[in-house]
Amino acid sequence: MIRTLIVEDDFRVADIHAAYVSRVAGFEVIGKTHTAAAAYDFILTHKPDLVLLDLYLPDEHGLELFSRLQQLPRGSKMDIFVITAARDSQSVRDALQLGAANYIVKPFTHLQLAERLLAYRAARNRLIDTREVSQEEVDRVSVLMRGAKIDLYRSDNSKNPTTDSILKYIEASAESVSASDISQALGLSRATAQRYLSQMVEGRLLELELRYGTTGRPIHKFRVHKKSLR
Repeated sequence: MIRTLIVEDDFRVADIHAAYVSRVAGFEVIGKTHTAAAAYDFILTHKPDLVLLDLYLPDEHGLELFSRLQQLPRGSKMDIFVITAARDSQSVRDALQLGAANYIVKPFTHLQLAERLLAYRAARNRLIDTREVSQEEVDRVSVLMRGAKIDLYRSDNSKNPTTDSILKYIEASAESVSASDISQALGLSRATAQRYLSQMVEGRLLELELRYGTTGRPIHKFRVHKKSLR
């Protein structure tokens, strides 16, 4: 399990983010803190694998805390997702220069966070399972780690093969489909399927449906957008 700490000054938002993370396979929320001081103490004591870090904390800017965490000894550092309402380019640059594994702008949906967490998990597992890596593998892990945006279209504005295959599969299905359905049918990893589906929703190629089962957790289902042109 990837042990995750939520650092967020708003108690309600912290609870929401914790609930989002807990619903993603392979992740466990081990704590929620609401100040930089509390976060630093918690990190030293519990050594989380991943920190979801807000920038607007009451006692210290999140990037200042990030900088202090970078001074910890090698082997004791954790990965950090910056999660913030800050959209200015300087904050983004500073976070990336410090080594943020991802930068996510509020507000966001569970699906958007899950997509990045699954990409991060896949990249982390690759590094754990491999002793030596080639440049190609380094490039692949870098793309996975940041959940890089997928080009749904080719340069001639036609859909790329994976986009087209997903659309054809969903069109041929009698009911809306899930990321697991796409993953199994097309031989894609679940993380890749999630990334494609999320971006196809953003691009208005697909529509997202939330269905609630007996567990109370919504199941994400997808269908072709009515305005999508083939």
